Amino acid sequence: MYKFSSHASAGTGVRARRLQPLRHSAMAISIGLLLAAPAYAQQQAPSTRGGASNTGASAVDLDTVEVRGVRASLIKSQVIKRDAAQIVDSVSAEDIGALPDRSVTETLRRVSGVTIDQFAARSDPDHFSAEGSGVMIRGLTQVRGELNGRDIFSAGSGRGLSFEDVPAELMAGVDVYKNPSAEIIEGGLGGTINLRTRMPFDNPGRIIGGNVDVNYGDMSKKYKPSASFLFSDRWQTGVGEMGFMFDIAHSELATRSDGIQTEPYVRRTDAPVLAGSNRSEVYVPGGVNWRQLDYERKRNGIAASFQWRPSDSTEIYAQYLRSRYDMNWQERAAFFNDGTNNIVPAPGTTFRYDQDGVFQSGSPSSNSWRGLLTGDGVRFNTDNRYSAQRTTTSDLSVGFSHYLNDNLQLKGDLQLVQSENDQLDFTVFSAIYLPGLSYDVSGRYPRITIADPAFAGTQSNYFWAAAMDHLGRNEGRQFSARVDLEYTFQDSDWLRFARFGMRSTDRNQINKNSGYNWGVLSDNWAAVPGTPNGLATMSQFLPNESSQFAFSNFFRGKVAVPSNLYFPNGGLATNYARASQLLSQQIVALRGSGWAPDMYRPQDTNNQFERTQAAYMVVYFGNDEALGVPVDGNVGVRVVQTKAEAEGFGQFQDMSQLNVTPELQARYRGQYFENNSQGSYTNVLPSLNLRARLTDSLQWRVAASKAMARPDYTQLQPFILLSVDTDASGNPIGFVGSAGNPMLKPMRANQFDTALEWYFDTSDMLYATLFYKKVKDYFATQNRTEIYDNREWLVTRPYNMDEGTIRGAELGYTQFFDSLPGWLSGFGVNANFTFVDSRGGVNTATDPYTRTNVTGVQLPLEGLSRRSYNLAGIYEKGPLSFRLAYSWRSRYLLTTSDAATRLPTWSDDYGQLDGSFFYRFNEHLQLGVQANNLTNTETKVLMGPTSYADGAVDTRLYTRSQFVNDRRYSLVLRMNW
Repeated sequence: MYKFSSHASAGTGVRARRLQPLRHSAMAISIGLLLAAPAYAQQQAPSTRGGASNTGASAVDLDTVEVRGVRASLIKSQVIKRDAAQIVDSVSAEDIGALPDRSVTETLRRVSGVTIDQFAARSDPDHFSAEGSGVMIRGLTQVRGELNGRDIFSAGSGRGLSFEDVPAELMAGVDVYKNPSAEIIEGGLGGTINLRTRMPFDNPGRIIGGNVDVNYGDMSKKYKPSASFLFSDRWQTGVGEMGFMFDIAHSELATRSDGIQTEPYVRRTDAPVLAGSNRSEVYVPGGVNWRQLDYERKRNGIAASFQWRPSDSTEIYAQYLRSRYDMNWQERAAFFNDGTNNIVPAPGTTFRYDQDGVFQSGSPSSNSWRGLLTGDGVRFNTDNRYSAQRTTTSDLSVGFSHYLNDNLQLKGDLQLVQSENDQLDFTVFSAIYLPGLSYDVSGRYPRITIADPAFAGTQSNYFWAAAMDHLGRNEGRQFSARVDLEYTFQDSDWLRFARFGMRSTDRNQINKNSGYNWGVLSDNWAAVPGTPNGLATMSQFLPNESSQFAFSNFFRGKVAVPSNLYFPNGGLATNYARASQLLSQQIVALRGSGWAPDMYRPQDTNNQFERTQAAYMVVYFGNDEALGVPVDGNVGVRVVQTKAEAEGFGQFQDMSQLNVTPELQARYRGQYFENNSQGSYTNVLPSLNLRARLTDSLQWRVAASKAMARPDYTQLQPFILLSVDTDASGNPIGFVGSAGNPMLKPMRANQFDTALEWYFDTSDMLYATLFYKKVKDYFATQNRTEIYDNREWLVTRPYNMDEGTIRGAELGYTQFFDSLPGWLSGFGVNANFTFVDSRGGVNTATDPYTRTNVTGVQLPLEGLSRRSYNLAGIYEKGPLSFRLAYSWRSRYLLTTSDAATRLPTWSDDYGQLDGSFFYRFNEHLQLGVQANNLTNTETKVLMGPTSYADGAVDTRLYTRSQFVNDRRYSLVLRMNW
């Protein structure tokens, strides 16, 4: 009597520890009313009401020719795009566990308008990421993640999902909404990405399948396995039809990246440095670094779902998903970093400059600290750094759908999401004073030449210099309930159906972040008693905890690096507890002060409570004749109220030992004070989607809506540190502070899209989309004067600032050349291009350390590339399936103030070629090869502009980093029955 389309909802369930109980709110009312919240059609794939597509089919029938593989996945994605109620792009996995790329993040960058970062994080451009991170839509980082149409997140500093945490093998598809309707949960200013897992009713019967593969990196020289297995079945019982699906995935990866870095260029006007130049000012870099990073990750996932259809009018379902992401990397770095402002040429030498006064090469005389020459030689540093992270996310969801009568359908859904994230970062530093060295930045790659390699290869010349640790512990839990009614209109010329719904959430997020705790072990200004020169040499202290490291085949042999430098052992860096004990007892204890293992302090905890209440109404309409062409669409509004509470602390700096007045020494001794806050705001978000079917194959869409994105939890942290600013001699020059802002409001946008889509054959399409966003209340960091303890403090914190516009275009084209003769008819192409431009907004480069801004320079939005494109050549014929895909994006701003350089930092133009080849032996078995980074692409990071206290700005962009990483190859066996 009643037809049901396949559901898709999923969950994850991780034990939450030390989280606060759910607060009293309208949540209780929602639970009491219906125990539920709805699972829309969008929870599976975008709404296809009015157009049918058999999403359960394992192959597509194209004019009686069976189509599989990449082509079948593209056809399915095209059907979703064509029939969706909104403007959407989709990627589907036709074969079980077979998204076109190795990770969700890599898959997403194939979608028009979507780009990713190639770094561990945008705030950490010193470390390359082979699989990418930081998904952006049309240049905006405020992207919301969904799992089967429901909210999903990873515990961390942000509020959204880290897509790299989720196993790609569990996904049936990925949908990207760029201008959604009122039904879709708010929060995606850039857009919403919905990850879809499979449900048992997606298929007509039993499905068994799996993948086994092994991957290899040509720089890491390591083999790593991956595997997945899926079982799904449905059966008739005495109480109706039931279905069960179980999917499990395990994936490992090992990669290596080599990096070369140049320290910031600084304007110099002192005589020794100007020698050899005819200019009144020159620009000198602070040094050069070499880095080799070995990365490993494991990703495990389980997805399970149950569906029960006791009658034609009722369906009940449950979904569960759990993912665990374990990552660690170990980095060895060797660097000459000579206190930037104090580099001088070696006696009898001069630096060489280009015609603009930019340093090219030279030999520095010695290291310096606080402007004083040490006389011990040129300081050269080595370190061993270990970073580990574990993220566990779980989602448990239950729901139902029931027809109350022929016209009225009720849906309900409950969801519990829990996520935990643990982080450890530990570095041990060593150093040596070399008799001399020279460095040259004039070529493609910076070079360092050590004057006495034998001296650099002697253990007794090195000393234990410092250690630094960082701890992180994040926990998040959210309970949500949702209920919807859908009413179908009868005998109406225009009205099709209407949906009404409510959603309530209760979320608690606790983030603990210890900061980066650097402390000295020994140095020429921190002598260890009982040593000849005050330094804890590696030969005298912990001699078995250091060894030589060769930097083998560094930068694929393009860059020469000394192979005999001494480093702290890897085993010391990776065993934090043991290293803490050894360093504390055998070195720090002799001095009585220095580095000590970190611990959480009150200001390190960010405890946030957030409750939302949302209601929406959307009406779907359509008429095939009234306007001369078939027209349909929807209009709706979503109203959401957000109530937020934050618990934190403020702290006055301990000034008792500083060179300040006795009154300040007595008054400020590091005391804490409570700094709690609460607030609420309401957003009204209307939406309109129109579609005109101009011909059977050509349709025109128009979409308009309002969107919002809440601030990240780090921006909302209610902590403020108030301190005194001092000059180079330690004299106080002002009162300053740094803080989060728990009173931040969401960023808001008015957005408009129009698209022309031409589906000129079953697997062929051409589309063009124009988009425009007017964004208000940008998040930007600024310095403002605030009053605390009856004093004025210049406090740096984020604020809602000015407005700006983002506009651009997307073009997409897919075609298979079936008309070509013979074997040539298997060729096809899939391509897209995106152009994005931004105007206005506030995005100055505020340095949180010196509280200065880059003036006179308008920076673009972070993450926004003006141009990006994807181009894929495809071959599908008989048992052969081949794909060669190139992805490229233009230069973009990573961050306005990098933590290491304190400068705006940019990622330069980047393109990467990937490919795959599969042979299908029969209906059940495929064997193939996948390859990533076939072009051996170098990643380049730039830095600048640079501002100075006198208002001058050096607008040049200097090279900060260059990276190379593995070519990766995978041998893959796919099976299904």
